[in-house]
Amino acid sequence: MGMAEAIEELRARRARALAMGGEDKVRRQRDRGKGTARERIAMLLDPESFLEYGQLASHASPIGYAQTVDEVTPADGVIIGTGTIDGRPVCVAAEDFTVHGGTYGLHHGRKKHRIADIALRERMPIIWLQDGAGARAQEMIGEGLPEASHLITLARLSGIAPQVAIVMGPSAGDSALLSSLAEFIIMVEGTAMLAAAGPPVVKSATGQSVTPEELGGAGVHCRISGVADNAAATEEAAIAMAQRFLSYFPRNAFEYPERAACDDPADRMDERLLSLIPENPRLPYDVKELINSIVDRDSFFEIKPDFARMIVTGLARLGGHSVGIIANQPMVSAGAITAQAANKVRHFVDLCSAYHIPIVFLQDVPGVMPGPKAEQEGTLRAGLALSYAISWSSVPRITVVIRKAFGFGAVAMGGAEAEQAMILAWPTADFGSLPPGGSVLAAHAKEIEAADDPQALIRDLTANYARCAGPFHAASKLNIDDVIDPRETRPRLIRVLDQTLARRTAPAQPALRHGVMP
Repeated sequence: MGMAEAIEELRARRARALAMGGEDKVRRQRDRGKGTARERIAMLLDPESFLEYGQLASHASPIGYAQTVDEVTPADGVIIGTGTIDGRPVCVAAEDFTVHGGTYGLHHGRKKHRIADIALRERMPIIWLQDGAGARAQEMIGEGLPEASHLITLARLSGIAPQVAIVMGPSAGDSALLSSLAEFIIMVEGTAMLAAAGPPVVKSATGQSVTPEELGGAGVHCRISGVADNAAATEEAAIAMAQRFLSYFPRNAFEYPERAACDDPADRMDERLLSLIPENPRLPYDVKELINSIVDRDSFFEIKPDFARMIVTGLARLGGHSVGIIANQPMVSAGAITAQAANKVRHFVDLCSAYHIPIVFLQDVPGVMPGPKAEQEGTLRAGLALSYAISWSSVPRITVVIRKAFGFGAVAMGGAEAEQAMILAWPTADFGSLPPGGSVLAAHAKEIEAADDPQALIRDLTANYARCAGPFHAASKLNIDDVIDPRETRPRLIRVLDQTLARRTAPAQPALRHGVMP
């Protein structure tokens, strides 16, 4: 073959790859309200920055059989490469549903492993755009023991460079495993499905008929299971969410997060904070209002907003610095720590710790959720797993007690002597190893039983304990560092943060953790 013929064949094969599954299948994809794999990559990356790998890959063919252009499986159903987001290098892999439903074939799998290897070796974030229906039967039947190498590579990448999965269509089998390994998972409502196996396999194995949404839609995984993090209404919104998420992080764990420009004054004091907490301690308030009042304007990005809603987790900025926010939500279960809440926070602590993002705890916690259901859910172990994650976290941590701080729930939310940079409390703070009511009943059971007026004695004892449970008594014992006016929260946090970040005198390194997590 001469050079002219070779160049012509190259041109034809490139055109075939760019055409994906062909006009009919591309039209069907769009008719479902979905973009193509190449359109999604173009939305995600900076213009003209995509460098494709393996564009000419195709399906596995018999030994000694060379595929013609017409027989090519374009890019073998997955498009991989590198590019930039806001000028920062990333890896990307997009399953192409127009080619065999984005299924996992032999060369398809090798391409995924290739991009995972590049991400690990070059320490680059990786974004998975998932729209694939599991294994390709015609290639995978009879292949022997399934390979685990790419999953091992991604597990080793965790905590080295951020991993994001955007589930945009039916994601089953290997596609679902890759998604579930990611550090941040977005699902597009109405089109995304995340499941070990799709509805046909479920029907065959169990006899149960389910729709993709019932089996593993955004409602299942963003609200019930917690496997996924955030739901997005559209593909465009999902991609914008991924871009925003990455903006809080360094490129990898060998760098510190960049400080963003900030025009929100560090000494700003929000008067609304004075009236946010109801005088009746049993009445709730929305802690998200508090968060938005103290962080840089419009910087709060909530993670898992629909799962375990008694706890709020999210990324924000203080004086331009990336921070993680963990706050009890009094509007749901009084902000108590449940097994789901503890698991949610544990994962978030690990995420922040891995990428050197300081953590701010906003406490208003009545304790760990009690009762038979809580015990059956393993709340004790989940809560201890959270404490374990905090124990191995070396990022600066600041605790602010807003109202209640009782029992092990307060410990799990960054209690006293947990190596914080500072522990602050509002004048409304109320401390104790047990809530006052429970403390009185436990410590004075015999006296109360023998009293002429048990209720009067309970009131007197409770009032006496209350005088010892406030922030000023705690400050007098150096149990906390200071009591502050609520309006001082933002200025004080920024000052402490600036002070603690001076410890960054050595190059950033990946976080290490030892032992066996509970």
